[in-house]
Amino acid sequence: MSLFDYKYLNQTHLKGLNEYKYNAVDTSPVSIYVMQPFWNWCVEFFPRWFAPNLMTFLGFLLLVVNFVLFTYYDFHFTEALVLPQWIWLVAALCQFWSHQLDGMDGKQARRTKTSSALGELFDHGVDSWASFLFPICIFSVIGKGEDGFSPMSMHLLLLSIYLTFIDSHWEKYNTKVLFLPWSYDISMLIMTVTYLLAYFFTPNAFRFTVPILNVSFIRVVEYAWPICGVLSSIPISIAHIFESYRTRKGYNRTFFEAIRPLISPAILFVSSTWWGLASPHMILQKQPRLFMAAVGTTFSNIACRLVIAQMSSTRSEGINILLCFYVPIQVMSVYGLFAERTEMILLIFYNTFVTLAHIHYGCCVVRQICNHLKIHAFKINVGAKNLPPAQAHIKH
Repeated sequence: MSLFDYKYLNQTHLKGLNEYKYNAVDTSPVSIYVMQPFWNWCVEFFPRWFAPNLMTFLGFLLLVVNFVLFTYYDFHFTEALVLPQWIWLVAALCQFWSHQLDGMDGKQARRTKTSSALGELFDHGVDSWASFLFPICIFSVIGKGEDGFSPMSMHLLLLSIYLTFIDSHWEKYNTKVLFLPWSYDISMLIMTVTYLLAYFFTPNAFRFTVPILNVSFIRVVEYAWPICGVLSSIPISIAHIFESYRTRKGYNRTFFEAIRPLISPAILFVSSTWWGLASPHMILQKQPRLFMAAVGTTFSNIACRLVIAQMSSTRSEGINILLCFYVPIQVMSVYGLFAERTEMILLIFYNTFVTLAHIHYGCCVVRQICNHLKIHAFKINVGAKNLPPAQAHIKH
């Protein structure tokens, strides 16, 4: 058996994917009046043989380019003012085209009549990892220290993004409808503009005091970012879920089954924050990039498994297997069972392990779905058109 032939999905998952129907509601003015028309125009430049999943993957790779660049030049988030100027322009271009490719992949799928459950799973799976890659790169603009974000602030800002991401899919897990958040397109455009401002005016452009409030702009961002993100998603999702129970248009699960997808994210958020606050060797302060990468990749795996559950109408898993490795390392670190060097080595080991495990999971799941639907992930084939594609219902 090949390394990537492991069966993560059972027959219930595959049967559910056969019957899957994409049902989304997009009411964002930025999306409807700006981005959607732009994507409709841009997608016409792509040949019809260009696979939608390839667009998704290329967009993700652009984010990886940004991450690698900033990891090499600014590993500890302390070099914002001395980074080569060209990095900001490259980051802006990668950020912009990653956003556009992510927006055009679905249009290319419908244009080539190759929409499938694999396409949405691939898109949202990549997005779950991108929810770490987007902000971790922006942190290099702001920097770390008195004039920037503290490592704990960075960690909590990332958690606020993970919370809004998992919230959307938890909402769909219960309501059968994916309500696309307004904040997504706005935040993508803001990040592109941020890189451009850093390119033309250096990151010093963000180091000023806000009039009237008499506080630094970075402090305003530090609090406005999570507050706006959480308030624009969590209350609305809860309202939608209550409405689905009232009208009986959702799954009407029991309370425990309804919140089951939140168990693993809650454990990860509490465990990682506890580790960051209580590590006797201040691991978060000394190795913020490694610390946040471990949390971000673990979260992505949790989110991917929830996406599969809500798409296949199956029961969400309770506790993610990766937490069985992460939490013991965290607990033993907090209680001082490791020397400083050992704690850092374990963090590096866990990062390597969780990255390889997540890539293995993604590759195996994609291969399994491709074999089941008799399609190729990155190639449009005629055989795919003989299968019933995932129906799309997008309400604006």
